[in-house]
Amino acid sequence: MITECARESEVVSAVLMGAWPDRCDEALVAHASHCEMCGEVAAVAVVIRAASEHERREAPVPVAGQVWWRAAVRARLEASHAATQPMTWLHGITAALVIGVVLGVAGLAWPSIASGVDTVKTVGATLLTSEAAAAMAGPLQTTLLIALAAGAVLVIAPLAIYLALSDE
Repeated sequence: MITECARESEVVSAVLMGAWPDRCDEALVAHASHCEMCGEVAAVAVVIRAASEHERREAPVPVAGQVWWRAAVRARLEASHAATQPMTWLHGITAALVIGVVLGVAGLAWPSIASGVDTVKTVGATLLTSEAAAAMAGPLQTTLLIALAAGAVLVIAPLAIYLALSDE
Protein backbone atom coordinates (compact mmCIF):
# COMPACT_ATOMS: atom_id res chain seq x y z
CA MET A 1 0.00 0.00 0.00
CA ILE A 2 1.43 3.33 -1.07
CA THR A 3 0.97 6.11 1.47
CA GLU A 4 2.54 8.98 -0.47
CA CYS A 5 3.46 9.79 -4.05
CA ALA A 6 5.80 12.51 -5.31
CA ARG A 7 3.47 13.43 -8.20
CA GLU A 8 0.32 13.74 -6.09
CA SER A 9 0.55 17.55 -5.96
CA GLU A 10 0.89 17.70 -9.75
CA VAL A 11 -2.31 15.67 -10.15
CA VAL A 12 -4.21 17.91 -7.73
CA SER A 13 -2.93 21.07 -9.46
CA ALA A 14 -3.98 19.77 -12.88
CA VAL A 15 -7.48 18.92 -11.61
CA LEU A 16 -7.97 22.23 -9.84
CA MET A 17 -6.82 24.19 -12.89
CA GLY A 18 -9.37 22.32 -15.01
CA ALA A 19 -6.80 20.63 -17.21
CA TRP A 20 -7.52 17.07 -16.07
CA PRO A 21 -7.34 14.76 -18.07
CA ASP A 22 -7.65 16.39 -21.51
CA ARG A 23 -5.23 19.31 -21.34
CA CYS A 24 -2.51 17.99 -19.08
CA ASP A 25 0.66 15.99 -19.64
CA GLU A 26 -0.08 12.47 -20.93
CA ALA A 27 2.69 11.09 -18.75
CA LEU A 28 0.86 12.43 -15.68
CA VAL A 29 -2.41 10.80 -16.80
CA ALA A 30 -0.57 7.52 -17.40
CA HIS A 31 1.07 7.77 -14.00
CA ALA A 32 -2.31 8.38 -12.30
CA SER A 33 -3.79 5.34 -14.05
CA HIS A 34 -0.99 3.10 -12.70
CA CYS A 35 -0.46 4.74 -9.27
CA GLU A 36 -3.22 3.84 -6.85
CA MET A 37 -2.71 6.93 -4.67
CA CYS A 38 -2.70 9.42 -7.57
CA GLY A 39 -5.73 7.75 -9.15
CA GLU A 40 -7.74 8.13 -5.93
CA VAL A 41 -6.56 11.72 -5.46
CA ALA A 42 -7.57 12.57 -9.04
CA ALA A 43 -11.02 10.99 -8.61
CA VAL A 44 -11.70 12.86 -5.36
CA ALA A 45 -10.35 16.17 -6.73
CA VAL A 46 -12.57 15.86 -9.83
CA VAL A 47 -15.66 15.39 -7.66
CA ILE A 48 -14.73 18.32 -5.41
CA ARG A 49 -14.07 20.59 -8.40
CA ALA A 50 -17.40 19.63 -10.02
CA ALA A 51 -19.30 20.35 -6.79
CA SER A 52 -17.53 23.68 -6.43
CA GLU A 53 -18.37 24.72 -10.01
CA HIS A 54 -21.98 23.65 -9.54
CA GLU A 55 -22.32 25.77 -6.40
CA ARG A 56 -20.72 28.71 -8.14
CA ARG A 57 -23.15 28.48 -11.07
CA GLU A 58 -26.14 28.01 -8.79
CA ALA A 59 -25.29 30.89 -6.42
CA PRO A 60 -28.25 33.28 -6.43
CA VAL A 61 -27.44 36.85 -7.34
CA PRO A 62 -29.82 39.28 -5.65
CA VAL A 63 -31.86 41.73 -7.66
CA ALA A 64 -30.50 45.28 -7.82
CA GLY A 65 -33.55 46.65 -5.99
CA GLN A 66 -33.00 44.24 -3.14
CA VAL A 67 -29.33 45.24 -2.88
CA TRP A 68 -30.35 48.92 -2.81
CA TRP A 69 -33.01 48.25 -0.17
CA ARG A 70 -30.55 46.37 2.05
CA ALA A 71 -28.03 49.20 1.69
CA ALA A 72 -30.68 51.76 2.65
CA VAL A 73 -31.72 49.72 5.71
CA ARG A 74 -28.10 49.36 6.76
CA ALA A 75 -27.48 53.10 6.31
CA ARG A 76 -30.51 53.93 8.46
CA LEU A 77 -29.35 51.48 11.13
CA GLU A 78 -25.86 52.96 11.18
CA ALA A 79 -27.29 56.49 11.31
CA SER A 80 -29.54 55.64 14.24
CA HIS A 81 -26.63 54.01 16.04
CA ALA A 82 -24.50 57.11 15.47
CA ALA A 83 -27.36 59.31 16.70
CA THR A 84 -27.74 57.39 19.96
CA GLN A 85 -24.09 57.69 20.96
CA PRO A 86 -24.34 61.32 22.19
CA MET A 87 -27.44 60.43 24.21
CA THR A 88 -25.56 57.56 25.83
CA TRP A 89 -22.77 59.93 26.78
CA LEU A 90 -25.31 62.47 28.04
CA HIS A 91 -26.98 59.84 30.23
CA GLY A 92 -23.61 58.86 31.68
CA ILE A 93 -22.67 62.46 32.42
CA THR A 94 -26.10 63.11 33.94
CA ALA A 95 -25.77 60.06 36.20
CA ALA A 96 -22.34 61.24 37.36
CA LEU A 97 -23.72 64.72 38.06
CA VAL A 98 -26.67 63.31 40.01
CA ILE A 99 -24.36 61.20 42.12
CA GLY A 100 -22.15 64.25 42.71
CA VAL A 101 -25.10 66.43 43.73
CA VAL A 102 -26.47 63.75 46.07
CA LEU A 103 -23.08 63.32 47.72
CA GLY A 104 -22.67 67.10 47.94
CA VAL A 105 -26.08 67.54 49.56
CA ALA A 106 -25.30 64.70 51.95
CA GLY A 107 -22.00 66.40 52.80
CA LEU A 108 -23.75 69.71 53.44
CA ALA A 109 -26.50 68.10 55.46
CA TRP A 110 -24.21 65.89 57.55
CA PRO A 111 -23.24 68.57 60.12
CA SER A 112 -26.91 69.32 60.71
CA ILE A 113 -27.72 65.65 61.11
CA ALA A 114 -24.74 65.16 63.42
CA SER A 115 -25.75 68.11 65.60
CA GLY A 116 -29.31 66.77 65.74
CA VAL A 117 -27.98 63.40 66.83
CA ASP A 118 -25.83 65.09 69.45
CA THR A 119 -28.87 66.99 70.69
CA VAL A 120 -30.83 63.77 70.98
CA LYS A 121 -27.93 62.18 72.86
CA THR A 122 -27.89 65.04 75.35
CA VAL A 123 -31.58 64.66 76.01
CA GLY A 124 -30.94 61.04 76.83
CA ALA A 125 -33.46 58.28 76.85
CA THR A 126 -36.27 60.53 78.04
CA LEU A 127 -38.90 61.95 75.76
CA LEU A 128 -37.89 64.67 73.40
CA THR A 129 -38.54 68.02 75.03
CA SER A 130 -39.75 71.06 73.23
CA GLU A 131 -36.31 72.66 73.62
CA ALA A 132 -34.65 69.72 71.85
CA ALA A 133 -37.26 69.80 69.11
CA ALA A 134 -36.68 73.53 68.64
CA ALA A 135 -32.91 72.90 68.53
CA MET A 136 -33.36 70.30 65.78
CA ALA A 137 -35.89 72.30 63.78
CA GLY A 138 -33.37 74.86 62.46
CA PRO A 139 -30.88 72.38 60.94
CA LEU A 140 -33.68 70.18 59.62
CA GLN A 141 -35.33 73.15 57.90
CA THR A 142 -32.04 74.06 56.25
CA THR A 143 -31.50 70.46 55.14
CA LEU A 144 -35.05 70.25 53.80
CA LEU A 145 -34.59 73.44 51.78
CA ILE A 146 -31.34 72.11 50.30
CA ALA A 147 -33.02 68.79 49.44
CA LEU A 148 -35.95 70.54 47.78
CA ALA A 149 -33.62 72.79 45.78
CA ALA A 150 -31.56 69.78 44.66
CA GLY A 151 -34.72 67.93 43.68
CA ALA A 152 -35.97 70.90 41.69
CA VAL A 153 -32.63 71.15 39.89
CA LEU A 154 -32.71 67.41 39.13
CA VAL A 155 -36.17 67.73 37.60
CA ILE A 156 -35.88 71.09 35.87
CA ALA A 157 -32.33 70.82 34.45
CA PRO A 158 -32.99 67.79 32.20
CA LEU A 159 -36.22 69.37 30.97
CA ALA A 160 -34.40 72.61 30.18
CA ILE A 161 -31.64 70.73 28.35
CA TYR A 162 -34.22 68.72 26.39
CA LEU A 163 -36.14 71.83 25.37
CA ALA A 164 -32.96 73.67 24.43
CA LEU A 165 -31.61 70.82 22.29
CA SER A 166 -34.86 69.71 20.65
CA ASP A 167 -35.36 70.75 17.03
CA GLU A 168 -39.09 71.32 17.22
